Formats: sequence, structure tokens, C-alpha cells
Amino acid sequence: MPFTSETIAADGTSLQILLFLRSNKSFSVHDIARAVGQSIGEVWGRIILLEKNKLIEVEKDGYKLSKDGSAMLLGLGYNIPKAMEDKKGKKESEGFNIHPFGSLSEFFYWVLFPLFLMAVAFLIYDLVSVSMLHLSVAITILVLLILIFVGYLALSFKKVKEYESLVIFRLGKCVGKRGPGPVLIIPFLDKPQSVDLRVKHQEVPHETCITQDNVQLDVDFVFYWKIQEPVWSITKVSDPDESIRLLATALLRAVIAHFKFNDVLNQRESINDLLKQKIDEISTEWGVYVTTMEIREIKPPQEIVDSMHKQVSAEWQRKATVIQAEGEAQALRMLNEAATEMDEKTKSLKYYETLKGLGEGSATKYILPVELINLAQGLAAKIDDNKEGSDHSEDSPDHDALLPGPHE
Repeated sequence: MPFTSETIAADGTSLQILLFLRSNKSFSVHDIARAVGQSIGEVWGRIILLEKNKLIEVEKDGYKLSKDGSAMLLGLGYNIPKAMEDKKGKKESEGFNIHPFGSLSEFFYWVLFPLFLMAVAFLIYDLVSVSMLHLSVAITILVLLILIFVGYLALSFKKVKEYESLVIFRLGKCVGKRGPGPVLIIPFLDKPQSVDLRVKHQEVPHETCITQDNVQLDVDFVFYWKIQEPVWSITKVSDPDESIRLLATALLRAVIAHFKFNDVLNQRESINDLLKQKIDEISTEWGVYVTTMEIREIKPPQEIVDSMHKQVSAEWQRKATVIQAEGEAQALRMLNEAATEMDEKTKSLKYYETLKGLGEGSATKYILPVELINLAQGLAAKIDDNKEGSDHSEDSPDHDALLPGPHE
């Protein structure tokens, strides 16, 4: 979307970035993120929009405010420091830097070289008109000039896809990026390199890590990343794909080493965020931004897995026993409360229904009611009491016999 003074004033982060870059110096993404107090991902998004609107420009080691960005800040009422003078006392340009193979050479090859070919063609025509050159030779030279011009156009034209960016190297010097869309280069002098700007993914299966309490783990994780600055991804790192993969695996071991085994299992989100932050601190210097980091699987040793299964099984068994005991206790309490509220007739009715239910079925059953058992117990108790009384009377001596006689 195009940035205007109103949208910049409403977007506080973009305005803070422009104000931070108004010192006419280049700053890295980390410097900008620390200055505005935002995450690297948020700063990357704003930088891409500001660069597309030509409010900032990229340099070899960072970003600086462009001429259009300075004009916008002046329009919003902010002061811009004067350009710093170099050792020769000349002022640096605010957003346009001419180097030996810059825009002047492109102008020569794209405009002056075709004009030179046309001048040669007119010269040949004049020579033919004054009979200083044979017609067949002139036609041959003209055909060669046409072929050279067509070949020049074919070599100069490049088609850059929407998701790509073309980095141009002119005699070994990087002169910037081009695209997407049609791009013109200088044949034989420019060496273009295409950079894919789409989000890519890297899978790292079974990376061995050691926790703080010396537990060895196999961690399977995946991360998604994209190239935010094509020039840096070529000039500052040889192989972004392999470099970001090696960096992620090395930092994963370092991050896991700061956590204990239980924390690794329970704090995956914290580990993902910390790992992404550590990677961004290095990868942003390569023009690479990690969008998502996710640990998919953690495999501890088999001995620990068996111990964990036993622990979980015992814990579930304990909980089941407690729940069962609580359920039985609650059922007994409810039954006791219901029995308390019942009258004697209801109790007798339920008692007879229970006896009837016990007697049903084809099997032979012997049911002794509680009343019969109580009656038998009472009779047995009376029999025992009578027996003890008779035994006592037989064993004890006659009381009258023990008394002394009158004549003794």
C-alpha cells in the first residue's frame, strides 16, 4: 500500500523507524528493533513496506533514510540533520549514490549504444550513396548490425517473477536488486542472480540434545523462513538454506541445555519463542527472517518412557481408587439418608420385596429370614440359661444341711 503523510502519522511504528533513521547513518535491523521497542518480525514487515514506497533505502550493512523519506518527515514538521561532510568536504547525497558503474553506464548501454548502431547504419548509407562502398557489402554490414541489436535486446531483457528478486553484479560489484517484472541489464557486464522470496521450510529430524539434568533427547522440529533482503542473502552468506539449518540445530542444543527434562516437555512454546529469538539475532544479518519455529516431537530414552508410563498408570490407578471410594461413601450416605426418612411399613415392604426377589429363579435356594434367625438365637440363649441354672443347682450343696443341728 502507498504510504502518505497521514498513514505514516497514524502508523506509530513506521514513524518511529523513519525518525530513528533520520541521522543520515545506516542501521541494522537489530538496532532499529531495539530503538522502536518492537519485535524483529514487526520491524521487518514495516521495513519492506517503507522500502517499497522508497522512504528508506538499503545499504551494505543496514538501512538509511532516503530522500523521499526525509521530505516526508519535513512535511510532518520534523527536523532533519544536515548531511555529514566527507573527508574531501563534499556533502553526501541523500538517497542517490553514483558509483563507477551506476546509472550513467546503464544509460550508455541502453540509450547511447543503440544510437551508436543507428549512426553506423547512416554512415554506411552515406558511403553507399557516394559509391564508396559496394551495395552487397553494405547490406551485409546492416544485417550484422541488426542481428547485433536484436541480440543486445535479447540479452538485456530479463523477466523476473512476482516471487523473485534479481540481484545484479556489475564487474563483480553488487549494484542492487531488480524486479519483479521486466528488467534490463547490461549484457556481458552484468551477472544477475535470482533469489526466491517465498517462505521455505526446513525439517530437522531426530536432533540429539542433552538437557540440564543430563537427559538425552531426540528432538524433531521444523521451521519456516524467508529471505527479506536478497542482496544480503547473497553477499553475506554463501548458502542460506544450509546455513540457517546448521544455525537452527546448533542453537536448539544450546537452548535445550538450559532446560530440565520436565520443563522441555511442558514448555514447548517458551522453547520455540526463545529459539526463534536466538536465530533472528544472527539470521537478520544475512537478510533471512524465521517466521515460525515449531518442535514437533520429543523422544526421551526408552527407560524414561517406561518409567513415565508406570508413573502415569499408578497415578491413574490411585485416582480411580479414590474416586471409587468416594462414590461408594456417597452412595452409602445417600442410602442411609433415604433409609432414615422411610417409615416402618415401607421398610417392611422393601424387605418382603427383597425376599421375593431372592427366591425367584430355577435354582434351589434356602433363605432364612432375619426373624427366624433372631428367634433361633433367642431360643438358644434361653436354653443355655436354663442349662446353666440346672447345673448350678446340682453342683451347689444343700443350704439346710450345712446349718448346724439343734443337738450339736
